[in-house]
Amino acid sequence: MKSFIICLSKIDASLATATNLKKQLEEFGQEAELFEGTYGNDAVLMMEEEGRTLHPYGIKGPLDSNSPSVKGCFYSHYRLWKKCVELNEPILIFEDDIVLTRSFADVYWRDVLVVAIGHPTKSVRFMDNLINPVTRTEAQEYRLSSMPGCCGYAIKPHAAKKLLTIYEHTYLPADNAINRNELTIQIHSHLMGIALTKKDGKKSLTRLGSWGEPNDKDKDDED
Repeated sequence: MKSFIICLSKIDASLATATNLKKQLEEFGQEAELFEGTYGNDAVLMMEEEGRTLHPYGIKGPLDSNSPSVKGCFYSHYRLWKKCVELNEPILIFEDDIVLTRSFADVYWRDVLVVAIGHPTKSVRFMDNLINPVTRTEAQEYRLSSMPGCCGYAIKPHAAKKLLTIYEHTYLPADNAINRNELTIQIHSHLMGIALTKKDGKKSLTRLGSWGEPNDKDKDDED
């Protein structure tokens, strides 16, 4: 499968982690491409022009769902769902801040397969397999109502098309939009990796509220 890494190239931290992830994937023999994400500032304008509104229901509800960072994150994933449909083949989608443990092991899966985990506290039994997998390689049922973050997952064209239809005029936080109410979500028994936010305490771009383009304050902080 082709791998796409969401990268905000105007933000140094995003570019650095995305570039490192690309290198890791290629070292595992996985084709990887940096995909320029949608900046929050742009997403706000796009949603206003399209008349896009918050989806009427969701697992997480409206908490922080109106922030530019959440909108930019959603659009980045949404555009990759379109890419999946255009290619008409399954693809791997990663957010930039993932550290890999192993390569992708081919298994049978249905709609969406989680391959990197962002919320290990909610999925302790899967974290054991990340470090030292003892089960056979397979796609396991995921029982929680939403997926364990959307930092790394594979998606098939029919599932991507379904999401595009559901969210044609609405949006949700990306990891809320991809949920078991709409799709069959499975989790790879031999997870490829974990979000750096859980490994070293780094905060994600959405949590920092910096999914938008760098501003003067950002530049001052860097100096």
